[in-house]
Amino acid sequence: MKIISKFILFLIIGIILTKCANQQSPPGGPKDLIPPKIIYIYPNNGTLNFNSNYFEIEFSEYVDKLSLLDALFISPEVKNLEYNWTGTSVEITFDDTLLANTTYTLSVGSKIKDINNSNQLVDAVNISFSTGNKIDVGKISGKVIDNKVTGIMVFANMKSDSFANPIFEKPQSITQVGDSGYFSLMGLKNGEYRLFALKDENGNRLYNIGDDAYGVSSKAVFIKDSLNSLSGIKFKLAIEDTIPPFISNVTMTDKNHLSVEFSEYLDSSKINATNFYIFDSTANSKKDVLYLYQGNKSKFEYFLSIKDSLSNTGNNYLIAKNIFDQYSNKMELESFEFVVNEKPDTVAPKIKSITTPFEKNKLDFINPNFTINYDDGISLYNLKNALIFEKYKYEVEKHNDAKFNIKLLNNPETNEKIEFKINHGMVRDAANNSLDSIQNYSIETLSGREFSGLSGKINSVDSVSNLVVVIENTTNSKLKYSAKVNKDGTYNFERVLPGKYVVWIFDDRDKNGKYNYGKINPFVFSEDFFVHPDTLNLRARWPVGDVNLRIEK
Repeated sequence: MKIISKFILFLIIGIILTKCANQQSPPGGPKDLIPPKIIYIYPNNGTLNFNSNYFEIEFSEYVDKLSLLDALFISPEVKNLEYNWTGTSVEITFDDTLLANTTYTLSVGSKIKDINNSNQLVDAVNISFSTGNKIDVGKISGKVIDNKVTGIMVFANMKSDSFANPIFEKPQSITQVGDSGYFSLMGLKNGEYRLFALKDENGNRLYNIGDDAYGVSSKAVFIKDSLNSLSGIKFKLAIEDTIPPFISNVTMTDKNHLSVEFSEYLDSSKINATNFYIFDSTANSKKDVLYLYQGNKSKFEYFLSIKDSLSNTGNNYLIAKNIFDQYSNKMELESFEFVVNEKPDTVAPKIKSITTPFEKNKLDFINPNFTINYDDGISLYNLKNALIFEKYKYEVEKHNDAKFNIKLLNNPETNEKIEFKINHGMVRDAANNSLDSIQNYSIETLSGREFSGLSGKINSVDSVSNLVVVIENTTNSKLKYSAKVNKDGTYNFERVLPGKYVVWIFDDRDKNGKYNYGKINPFVFSEDFFVHPDTLNLRARWPVGDVNLRIEK
């Protein structure tokens, strides 16, 4: 019994000691919302003649050890690092020989998180030290503008004979962005630099086209003795896509319809039914597609309507040609075999929705237009003849064979009820189904009090040409307006829907009205941009004037 009692006692003591040794926070108490801080780094910033074989970092609390692996950057790179933890401190040893008379930077990035509640370091911490008696003091700082900036990398490559290719070569200098979006690169030699920001999705510190969002600077950056500190470098991020779309699946849903799923979003403005046909390899026959329209499952799906029946005894292939994605990548030609479905289509086409760009489905009284969305492909010609407006002349434009824009050619009054009819008996699908009815519809116009506005002037307009002001709604991405800046530096938005807006300006160098993000390879500078620090709350019936935007060079 005594032996058993002693064993139980030792077991309890062992469990207690094991728990004490683990990294964990005490249970209970309020939720930890305080991010970790770095309270000590060895070597000190500015250290000369550094000859140790270790670094040391002490945090204000216990941090996730693995998170340090994705947040520690040493430039030039130091290999063969080993991490030895003692409480909230880590000693990082290495057997790699440091370069003589070289300035190194050590950056601890914002991906560091504590173990209590995964709170992340607010901003990266950077120090510089030298293995010689002189330290390079070049510094470049700025900000990354994006919806979620924490963890984004900022890379710098200095020109020697040429610039390193970031697709194949790791950067010479590196840091990580925190919640604020600000970054700082230190310990830079005199020379010309190329800078770019990267969402390094797989952590290999290389640019992976199509996977990593990127941003490039708008101008060349030089560090020299007379100007060794540069600030105000800014990045906006984009995704580069160089891969053409492809068909991922084809399903025949009934005798007259095929569901076609693509690998990505398509440029719907560049495709129609003539981009497809069906080939029966057994009969060596070709059948045309009658209608094409957007699918229901996802924005990658399209439906094709066919009029002629297919044989289920042959091998049938959908042939697609000249299909573009939203980045102008072109699929030249692709075939996809599918199984024939002989189930008849007996359902008449119906209207899914009638929509306008405004809340409560109100119609604008200036350039009024609305959209009719069908659940099946129909003829544009038939819809034109089926629409009946007693008071208004109109035009019908086709987005696809199930989505049509109706534009009234004479402007109505405010608060007016626009009435029209549709003769559904004239609207037939590929199987010749229709509804035998005439239905009445009405849409009410806006009162004119729904809009806000914004106007002001750009300071320093003489220093930058071709300026464009952009305002973007913070909650509705579709509400985005742009206006060219006048020669006197003024700008004006007259009809803006209410809401909170972010305001920014860009220098439209290529004069196409769109912001150019530039490219990493081959390297192309982005267009310069400036962000207004305040979010504007634009309210209906209360246009905001005299919002003067300052361009900080």
